[in-house]
Amino acid sequence: MHHHWLRRLVVAVLLATLVGACEPPLIVEFASAAERIPAPAFVIREPSQPGDVPRYDSISVMDVDGTSMWAIRTLPPRTGPFPAHVNYGVLPYGFEELQPPKPLARGRTYHIAVAGEGRGGFRFRVSNDGAVSEAK
Repeated sequence: MHHHWLRRLVVAVLLATLVGACEPPLIVEFASAAERIPAPAFVIREPSQPGDVPRYDSISVMDVDGTSMWAIRTLPPRTGPFPAHVNYGVLPYGFEELQPPKPLARGRTYHIAVAGEGRGGFRFRVSNDGAVSEAK
């Protein structure tokens, strides 16, 4: 009996690993090297899609301390195409806000996460002069 339960658990873990490994990546990056607060622009790409059109249904930005800074999701019926260019705090057409945008602060580090058919994101830092750059 114990072995049957263990075998089911191993199969479930393997399936979850395989399904997760098949998830197409979303590439999230700054729209330019000159992005600044209050509304830096991001580009979202999905290389596995024709024309690199991304498939996603949510975007969230969090402070590294865990504070939600901005969160949005698509409105039903959640059909694309979804915008490949998004500015922080600017609600794209067909989306709703779950968390209204809070001002990004100088000297802080944040994480942007985009999820849907795939996932992607990165950490970024706001410098003392208001410029943003990828956090290493």
